[in-house]
Amino acid sequence: MIRKVVLPVSLAEVASWCVGDVLSLSGVILTARDLAHRRILEACLQGAGERGLDLPFDPTGLPIFHCGPLARRDGVRWTITGLGPTTSARMESTTPAIMARFAAPFLIGKGGMGPATRAALVERGAAYLAAVGGTGALGARAVVEVLSVAWLEELGMPDAVWILRLNEYGPLVVTMDSQGRDLHEEVVRAAERTLGNAPR
Repeated sequence: MIRKVVLPVSLAEVASWCVGDVLSLSGVILTARDLAHRRILEACLQGAGERGLDLPFDPTGLPIFHCGPLARRDGVRWTITGLGPTTSARMESTTPAIMARFAAPFLIGKGGMGPATRAALVERGAAYLAAVGGTGALGARAVVEVLSVAWLEELGMPDAVWILRLNEYGPLVVTMDSQGRDLHEEVVRAAERTLGNAPR
């Protein structure tokens, strides 16, 4: 059964999600890949003084989707034509700092993440949701509206930060939860046990 989640969502609700839960999302998210993550952190460092953060958007409390959208511009209006996950491991080194600074309630991506992110999820009561790869055209149908796009000229279309309003985007599977369970690691360990017990 798919649980329909309407954003924004409280940390208490995210903490109730368990590995294996299947969700669909409606509401506002932002996309950010590795170049955008680094740009956000650079802005944090530059804004450590009195002038504050130099960001053209406010990521506070927004879920982060590891995604490089494809889009078409019709006059002043953007239409998303492709919305699928990219490999989340690329963001492992920057994700904990961004989650701590901007209180992202959960992440969406592909392939899972490493121990630093797993610890950050537990610390913040957050979660990681796995999207199905290779379904960008299907995922684009869930985009109701492009609210804004930042750093398009500097980073290019896939690496820009897109803030999108979605309607029932999914299915998404909780594969890393706030209790420290990591389905990706569990599958690897199960496979290793199976291979270890296989006849030679």
